[in-house]
Amino acid sequence: METISQKIFLTYDIRGRYPKEINGDVLWRLGYNLPLILQKQKKLPHRRLKIVVGRDSRPSGAVLIKNLIQGLLQNNVEVVDAGVITAPMLYFLIKKYHFDLGFIITGSHLSENYTGLKIYTQELNAISGNWLLQFIDILNRPATVGLTKGKLARKNFLNDYSQFLLQKTQIEKKQKALQQKNILVCCPKASQLILEIVKKELKLNLQFVHRPIPKRLIRERKCDFVVQFDSDGDRMYVFNQKGEQILGDVIGAFFVELMKNKTPKKTIVDYRCGRFLINLARHYHFRIIYSPAGHGFFKQAMRKNKALLGIEKSGHYYWKDFFFADSGIFSFLMLLKFLASEKENIDELARQFVKGVVLPEINFKVKNPNQIGKIFQKIEKIFAKAKINKSDGLTVWSKDFKFNLRASQTEPGTLRLNIEAINETVLQETLSTIKKIINHQ
Repeated sequence: METISQKIFLTYDIRGRYPKEINGDVLWRLGYNLPLILQKQKKLPHRRLKIVVGRDSRPSGAVLIKNLIQGLLQNNVEVVDAGVITAPMLYFLIKKYHFDLGFIITGSHLSENYTGLKIYTQELNAISGNWLLQFIDILNRPATVGLTKGKLARKNFLNDYSQFLLQKTQIEKKQKALQQKNILVCCPKASQLILEIVKKELKLNLQFVHRPIPKRLIRERKCDFVVQFDSDGDRMYVFNQKGEQILGDVIGAFFVELMKNKTPKKTIVDYRCGRFLINLARHYHFRIIYSPAGHGFFKQAMRKNKALLGIEKSGHYYWKDFFFADSGIFSFLMLLKFLASEKENIDELARQFVKGVVLPEINFKVKNPNQIGKIFQKIEKIFAKAKINKSDGLTVWSKDFKFNLRASQTEPGTLRLNIEAINETVLQETLSTIKKIINHQ
């Protein structure tokens, strides 16, 4: 029996290569041990547990969920297999049907040779991979397969979830205006199953593709815009008619505009978000609360502050009306609500919100990850005269520019830079300084 690699236990969840790092044996042992560990650590009640499981549409998911369920059923638990779902749909199922625990097998936005496991409690707290790592010896113990003690049911909740989304967003009020729009949706099977029901209910003109397509083909389809969801459906990317991505904090600005008359006037943002977004929220008297990036941190901040809205520049949007959690499709419907009341196209609207020059996120692969600490120290020293915050990587503000540099929590050895400036000259000078420090390590 091979031991489970410590590398798969990450900040937010469990992720690794299939089948080298995550396979059926690993999922069986996680299913068998995790309920027992969580009960012993008082994160779950000591009674017969109700657990819901699901998976994204990756081919590896069918094998993995079978093994996860078999491991769970060695315990005295009730398991409901919801099939191919999204992570936000899992949140809905946990809250509506009062499950004690929810699992989704997914590699999120990573390529198909990766997979993973996200685990949530009744309060939608994510069980961190880093936290689980302390129990690696228990997970690696040999286990004897005995008689099945648990009970398994399989149910389809797609219609329940779709009706919930329609009711919560009240999108039907904008139905006529939206029927004129031609929207290309790039999504995996899990999201399409939900959106097909939404499309039929609202009579929307949605075209579906399962993989990103070249900009040339997007232009040929003459779409009003393109929306893309990742494998577990909690993230939404938006592109204009030319196939150019609209930055996540610009979409966030649309949502601030949409929600400007709602309460409570609190919004959670990450340190990557542009100053134009912060200034817009303050203009509408929102209280700005910063959080480190990551769904675990954001959900906690949303609930703690009872915030109306949460905005991560990476395409995660959190809603008070969606259990203080993130949902790609819920966000898509709210985006449609905003656009239904606007005369300009999505690209023209985006230009109205952005001030100065803002770049998309830049990724740097660091040859020696052990040097990352020194990189941060050197950058902090060079920009010592500016305002500096180290709550999530390194955020540097000056009157002429702002940037956030942070280490990726899902791709070790990768640094992510978000940068903006008052003009192109200042931006290139600042960017050049940062690049020299990173590339010289």
